[in-house]
Amino acid sequence: EWPHTGRLALYLLGLRATCPPLSPQRSLVTWLKYYLEEDWRGSRRHGHPLTSYYQYGLGVLALCVHHKRVREEVIRRLLTAQHHGRLGHSGNAVDTEAVVALAFTCLERRRLVGTGLAAELRAAAHRASRSMAEAQGPDGIIGNIYSTPWALQVFLATGVCQTEPAFGRAMAALLENLEAFGTAATMAQVLPVLHGRSYLDIASMHCREESDTLTPMDIEPPTEVPGNKTVQLVVECPLPWCYELRLYDRLVPVPAAASLLDVLWAAAALEPHDFKFHTQDTPQGPFLTQVLGLEARQEKRNYWQLLTAPNMPLQMGIADYRPQDGETLILRLSEW
Repeated sequence: EWPHTGRLALYLLGLRATCPPLSPQRSLVTWLKYYLEEDWRGSRRHGHPLTSYYQYGLGVLALCVHHKRVREEVIRRLLTAQHHGRLGHSGNAVDTEAVVALAFTCLERRRLVGTGLAAELRAAAHRASRSMAEAQGPDGIIGNIYSTPWALQVFLATGVCQTEPAFGRAMAALLENLEAFGTAATMAQVLPVLHGRSYLDIASMHCREESDTLTPMDIEPPTEVPGNKTVQLVVECPLPWCYELRLYDRLVPVPAAASLLDVLWAAAALEPHDFKFHTQDTPQGPFLTQVLGLEARQEKRNYWQLLTAPNMPLQMGIADYRPQDGETLILRLSEW
């Protein structure tokens, strides 16, 4: 079983923000340090952590937010990965680079490293900030809509938000797409940015007893959209070992309000039942892992890319994206 580096890191970040008593945190911090070491055992064979650099960076960030020192060797692994461009693909690269940059900035700010290494981390964080500004699209989005809050956190943490033009454009794009952030995990990424904060601010919180100001909120169910629509579903495998490029191409009728996930379920129900898929539950929602028996695997460095024809990557997950009538959706097995 792979280490739960990212999940435990996110839990510790959330735990620190709630100002709990110290006793439960100490044990969890020890486990996170253990997971970071177990995670890196994969690099001896694969050249990268068993999980991902995203989770590994989250682990370092969580330890720093809890004011815990991290071995220099652990930090050097992230510096080397950034220097050699190993931090991921497309929008995922922005997520990972941002998490790593936040970890670097935290370590330098909290003075948890020596002077020489602190200078290297500061320079690396600013390189990441510039890289994200250069990755911004004409619509203001950096990577994809879910990676944009991560990039904005880096601009805030590194202090360039007032001078970096990309910050204002990205914030405007974020405000136009807030409906995309419908899960607890994605809300946790965007809410600090909307208040001009980053995860680094958790480290300097002054914990004090506060009155309970939380009140339940009545959320109305989404309005039903009458009618139906038809979506063209295409599955492609351009990799050399696939026997042909287009593995599936079929019109799928669905209700008008159907999401991409609903389209996949509808395709699986069509005769002769030749469409099959699997998903994995994540904090961000269901993640597509297998289509027509072809599995996307972390260790093989491939993933199922979601596109709308002719070649536009989707900015939302399968449960959130709602295609238009007549739209062509492409599931493409891609490498990174």
